[in-house]
Amino acid sequence: MRKAQDADPSDAEAIDLVLSGRTDAFAVLVRRHQDYLFALLRRHLPASEVAEVAQEAFIQGFEKLSQLRDKAAFRSWLSSLALRRAIRYWRGVGSRNEVSMDAPGPDGSSWAEAFMAGESQERHEELLRRREAGSVVSWLLGKVKPEDRVALGLFYGRDHELSEIAEMLGWSLEKVKVRLHRARKLMAKALDQAALEGEA
Repeated sequence: MRKAQDADPSDAEAIDLVLSGRTDAFAVLVRRHQDYLFALLRRHLPASEVAEVAQEAFIQGFEKLSQLRDKAAFRSWLSSLALRRAIRYWRGVGSRNEVSMDAPGPDGSSWAEAFMAGESQERHEELLRRREAGSVVSWLLGKVKPEDRVALGLFYGRDHELSEIAEMLGWSLEKVKVRLHRARKLMAKALDQAALEGEA
């Protein structure tokens, strides 16, 4: 006996249905790819932005569906639309919201005290180390261009090959390699500079 989801049309079939006027068939594509898209965006955006950017990507995907050349590549194409929106988000944030590299401030003490009441000192210290490391990474990512920030996330998330990153961002393979290299150098320089200033 076939499961209900097995009865759904393939991506290419659903796209053909949408393009022939059966716009309700787009719901098949949303159901099939929404979990993947949300997981992808959670790695590149603040949690508060994920749902809105995902929705915008699906709307843009619906509106531009006739432009998709390879119907079997819908997921990759949708990912590309979503990542471009993520890049626009970081461009908009720009220098308005510089992320501090400081460790948790006075407000952090209340959650730390509550946490320590039920957990061991060792686990608490590990959490603080991770939080501080996350703060440093966020600060460093704020030093690179929005496109490079997304490319770094795709590469170090280990879910995508360089060729996939190139396709998703609309770049050549060589451009991906160069941009990743330059972004890593820029981040290393910023970290070295911060260390020097800390010693002064």
